[in-house]
Amino acid sequence: MATFPHNYKSNLPKCVIRVDNEMYDLTAWRDSHPGGAELLDLYHNADATDVFYAFHSQEAIAQLKRWKGKPATEKDPKRDEVSLAYEKFRKQLEKDGWFQRNWFLDFFRVLLPIFTLYAIGWKLAPTYPVLAVLFIGVGMQQAGWAGHDYSHGRGKACRILDCLLGGIMNGFSTSWWSHKHNTHHAFPNRLGVDSDVHNEPILHLFFPKPENDVWHRKYQHIYYMGAYAFLYASWRLQSIIFVFGSRNWLERTLLIIGYGFLATLPWKVLAGSILFGGWLVAIVVTANHQPEKMLEDEDPYNYVADQYITTRGVITSNPITEYLFGGMQYQLEHHLFPTMPRYYYGKLRPLCEKFAKENNLPYKMSPVMEIMKLNYETMKKYAQESPKGKKN
Repeated sequence: MATFPHNYKSNLPKCVIRVDNEMYDLTAWRDSHPGGAELLDLYHNADATDVFYAFHSQEAIAQLKRWKGKPATEKDPKRDEVSLAYEKFRKQLEKDGWFQRNWFLDFFRVLLPIFTLYAIGWKLAPTYPVLAVLFIGVGMQQAGWAGHDYSHGRGKACRILDCLLGGIMNGFSTSWWSHKHNTHHAFPNRLGVDSDVHNEPILHLFFPKPENDVWHRKYQHIYYMGAYAFLYASWRLQSIIFVFGSRNWLERTLLIIGYGFLATLPWKVLAGSILFGGWLVAIVVTANHQPEKMLEDEDPYNYVADQYITTRGVITSNPITEYLFGGMQYQLEHHLFPTMPRYYYGKLRPLCEKFAKENNLPYKMSPVMEIMKLNYETMKKYAQESPKGKKN
């Protein structure tokens, strides 16, 4: 497998996927797929039922059903017992109202604290720059978590809030982010596909081939925490390149407005906030997946099983870490049900653990300090000399 650029154009002669008991030929439509043609190509001649229902709105589901599929035969890709159990689990959650947003909770638990952090930071910026960096940095991190939640959410309000929080407050292209992030969700820790685990040549989560190795890899367990601080700067730069290389004037306008606000800050506060906010995000997003198994071509694929195999939950034992992790401590729950509002994940965790036991799947959780130790050990492991003939 290979990682896919954002301007990916398919060259496969066919793209036929299974959803439920139908085989759909999406060859002519795949370049119009909002999630990118690359995702559809990855599911060519495979069962995509679980990932389709996990990501798509009722409108998208209805659109697919209007197309003419062919009944699946014995020769077509099969659905296994784990997928069928997940389908039953998901349908029960839908019936019980788990995917319905409570906008009262959204405003008071998610949005109001973010706007308050930004406002305090801007007020303090001229006279107390260090405090301003702390407030705005945390505000950026929390705006990122909220924008992430709304990017997965469904409906016009979620789309507007995603643009506001992602485009203006954090300077990200929501289109760029969606392509990158949806692939991560569908193929977590899958080498060559999930760009979140490909941060080389700065950081390695696998042993590289000799011709691709770099001298500083052996020090990555020493400097990786410092490298984390540049996550937001990297995402902002990639967004700028993506947006101004496209004709998306809405996203261009959002970024211009966002950077216009940042330009009112003293430059030290501006730079410090981006670095601090990026560092806070990085130590959270890497905690859940990095210490877990990296999947290769020969590893069998199952959307549900792969989420359990590659994800570790975080036990946050106090209000500060609970807030800073922004719902990502429930990473498995989020990966299984990405369109569910994040404030339900705490109550969902016991049900996901029960599902794991019933379907013979691993269920992993660690306290904050333990998972940070696991991340350090992972970085140190791949800082060592590459075993002969071994990539991962």
